[in-house]
Amino acid sequence: MTFPEIQADLHIIFTAVLAIIAILNPFGNLPQYLAMTEGMPTPTRQKLFRVIGYTAFIIVMIFTLTGPYIMKYLFKIEIRDLRIAGGLILIIMGVKNLLFPLKVKYQGPEAGEDETEDEIIRKSIIPMAFPMMVGPGTLATMIVISADNGMIATLTAASAAFLFILALFHFSASIERVFGKLVLHVIARIMQVFIVAIGVKMIMNGMKDAIAYLTS
Repeated sequence: MTFPEIQADLHIIFTAVLAIIAILNPFGNLPQYLAMTEGMPTPTRQKLFRVIGYTAFIIVMIFTLTGPYIMKYLFKIEIRDLRIAGGLILIIMGVKNLLFPLKVKYQGPEAGEDETEDEIIRKSIIPMAFPMMVGPGTLATMIVISADNGMIATLTAASAAFLFILALFHFSASIERVFGKLVLHVIARIMQVFIVAIGVKMIMNGMKDAIAYLTS
């Protein structure tokens, strides 16, 4: 493999990593996670964030490997259809999160209730891992990325993206102290705009493919 070919492959993977990070939206989810776990013991919060990352990674990997076959052979859906549907989901979810952000706060166990760390994590993993981090839009986008870039490049990019997210979550407390909740809130809103833009691009590409198919 020549150096230009290696450069091209690295560029494809890097672009896919950025797209996956944008769709998973860790910068937008982090302020929500911090708010939802406010009052939770620090060790429990850190363990919960790790479990969220691992759970989301497993969901993405399984669906990326099986999704194309389910889509093609079970539901008879073409990639152009998925581009349009996935784009619509991203736009709707992005606008919803931009205008009506989720406001949930961890309240701790009720009076007389003594929850263990595992119980707290089990109750909190939903909706934090699914559908907050990995939702229908994410799963649809992963299939589109694999169709455009190939399965190996997509799985490599997903692994790199989740390594970044796990590092981000690991230092979440320090990030909150350094930047403050206001800056994180602003970043969260900005990321929603990028998600909407990705949705628009997916719809445009899907419609372009559909028009080409109908006119061929």
